[in-house]
Amino acid sequence: MHELRHEFTSRKVSPWGGIKLFHQAYQESGIRDTIQSIDFPWPESNRGYDAVDKIEQFMTSVVLGSRRLAHGDYLRADEVVREIFGWKKGIASASAMSRFFSKFTSIKNQRQFPTLMKDWWKRQPIERVTLDVDSTVIQRYGNGTMIEGATKGYNARRPGRLSHHPIISFCAELNMVVNAWMRPGSTGDAFEASEFIEESIACLGSRERVGLVRADAGFYSNKLMSMLEGSNTEGAECQPVNYIIRAKMFAPLADAISKLTDGKFQASDKVWKGAEYGQLMYKAQGWEAARRIIVVRTPRSLSSGSGSSRQPKLFESDERLSKYHYRVMVTNTSLSGQEVHKLYNGRADCENRIKELKHDYGVDGFAFKSMAATEAAFMFVMLAYNIMALLKQHVLKSRHRLPTIRFQCIAIGSYLIKSGRSKRLKLSAEGKRRHFLEHIFDNTNQIGLELIG
Repeated sequence: MHELRHEFTSRKVSPWGGIKLFHQAYQESGIRDTIQSIDFPWPESNRGYDAVDKIEQFMTSVVLGSRRLAHGDYLRADEVVREIFGWKKGIASASAMSRFFSKFTSIKNQRQFPTLMKDWWKRQPIERVTLDVDSTVIQRYGNGTMIEGATKGYNARRPGRLSHHPIISFCAELNMVVNAWMRPGSTGDAFEASEFIEESIACLGSRERVGLVRADAGFYSNKLMSMLEGSNTEGAECQPVNYIIRAKMFAPLADAISKLTDGKFQASDKVWKGAEYGQLMYKAQGWEAARRIIVVRTPRSLSSGSGSSRQPKLFESDERLSKYHYRVMVTNTSLSGQEVHKLYNGRADCENRIKELKHDYGVDGFAFKSMAATEAAFMFVMLAYNIMALLKQHVLKSRHRLPTIRFQCIAIGSYLIKSGRSKRLKLSAEGKRRHFLEHIFDNTNQIGLELIG
């Protein structure tokens, strides 16, 4: 029987040599200078770890698959990763990281993270942005005293369980996070949504940069639409922002739709098979003016699995309406009903981004007793996600998920050698894989040239 003998070596070998790609993308993005300029919690003694180092260590551990602070401890013996990032004092322990996050406060978070995201988006070479807004439920475990803000609220999968209910905005063109807030689990979708979207627009720089805002029915509110239309700004004119928001099917709106005759609908199969499009001007209670409503209906015999809304009780009394499934959107654009429908359907991709944040980046795994600490970790995960998105778009030219990138490009056996007074990183790769890695390492240096300095 074959027996392979083993020996030990003192050479510091790392399985993560490819993390140099993440480091280069991070450096080329220019965001490190911004992090240094923000007053994040600094150590109280000379022996403490630098705040920038701890932020980098946290984001690196997230990219490498950590879902808890304790998972990052395996990096403490990794000399290669430490040398790549230049962490002179080494890598902080889980307890040191916990103390670091405990120093964050809600007041500082409200100032620091918008500043961070503003600088990020100032550098992105995109003139017009489609802003997608959505919320999600993050399940929490334990009792309410262990995690601040973990309360009972809407939770479709685990009703009655504790959760947080964050809100996130994305740039659809770049698949990057624009802004994010951590909120208690009992918070409704539309709670402070207008303030959040206004801050998201500020992160992008100006209203002129926002081509369109898309949101689902949870954000259907007069306050939000008025803010986007610019009519609620006091003392100065405000640039209107185009929006498409899914409307909630309340009885008065259903009654208005029931008055649309069949001749008011136009059929088109370009977006959905059997879809028919109609429109009306509708003024709900509390609205100052009527708004344009786009109505999309599909026969129930054709709408199975199409994602159309369910309103059986609402339309039971009207024989004609009960034959159709309806999707209703409110918009201030002048686009045709078919174009509005097609554009709104593109919003669904932000749900994939949220799933990616949960499954690949562990955004639902970092929770602390302090709500501010939980939000800080949440935002740094968002920043790590954006850096990886930058790497994917400018270097890898792909939309692969993080586990695939980790397998193909980051999980590379490596070690350090001394060359004179300097050190050199040796990566284990040969043949086509070596050629592939050489190509993407060369391309990483071009990120800074493609961004706005």
